[in-house]
Amino acid sequence: MTKEEIKDFSYRISQCSKTELVVITYDIILNYLNSAKESLQENEMANFHFNIKKAKQFVNDLSSNLDFKYNMSCDLMSLYLYINRTLLSASVRKSEEHIDVCIRIINELRNAFDKISPEDKRGMAMPRGEQVFAGLTYGRTSRLNEVYMR
Repeated sequence: MTKEEIKDFSYRISQCSKTELVVITYDIILNYLNSAKESLQENEMANFHFNIKKAKQFVNDLSSNLDFKYNMSCDLMSLYLYINRTLLSASVRKSEEHIDVCIRIINELRNAFDKISPEDKRGMAMPRGEQVFAGLTYGRTSRLNEVYMR
């Protein structure tokens, strides 16, 4: 993941609701899985295993935060366990097909949570998060400078 992608995810996280946080987590997982596929195609095995490991960490984070008072949590846990097993197989067998299976599942989950995220009225995931302002200003040399303030 590039510094620019990390910066973008950090900004999105600071401004999101709890349901949007799940969508962002899926986006992060998809980013790592796509990077793993690229690494596999380029035969960069260290990066391949690193990206699989990071994707699994985010899937584990999602599974550890499930609230089992909702029936849907059991179904999600089953999917997360399946994704973890499939990623383990992808890592051992160096299989792009196993990664593609996980990408399809994560995409479906991401789209479902993205559809319901506007209905989440519980407030921001990080209620004490800072509001971000971005704008342009001129420097001493009359050059245009980009300003990023929190």
